[in-house]
Amino acid sequence: MDKSEKKIRLPAWLNLTLIIAEIVLTVFLVTISIIVMVTMGTSTNVLIKWLALNPLWFFIIIVFPLIVLFLVNVFLLIKAVTGQKESTTVAMSQEQLLEEAKRQARDEVMKELEKDDLRVDKSK
Repeated sequence: MDKSEKKIRLPAWLNLTLIIAEIVLTVFLVTISIIVMVTMGTSTNVLIKWLALNPLWFFIIIVFPLIVLFLVNVFLLIKAVTGQKESTTVAMSQEQLLEEAKRQARDEVMKELEKDDLRVDKSK
């Protein structure tokens, strides 16, 4: 993977809209599939009866989109989990990590010296 690869960031409102649309679509498809399975052709609704009597179309219209949504969500989950590990270690070069460690050590030493100065001043 190229380190100079830039990630595409969607605006927050678009990301939220896509999440809500996915949830609504999933709930709708699951609801329709449950209704079709429970009524099994005895429904008076034309669409439900047609889906119950045509299992191939039921699979294409209802089940296949649910499988695709599930696989996309699994892919995004794996990408997010592995992306977190890479972003923390790859984001900084060896020199940058060394400089950051030196800065943190310097800060800790300065805090310790300040504490020692306060202790000496209190003891006088």
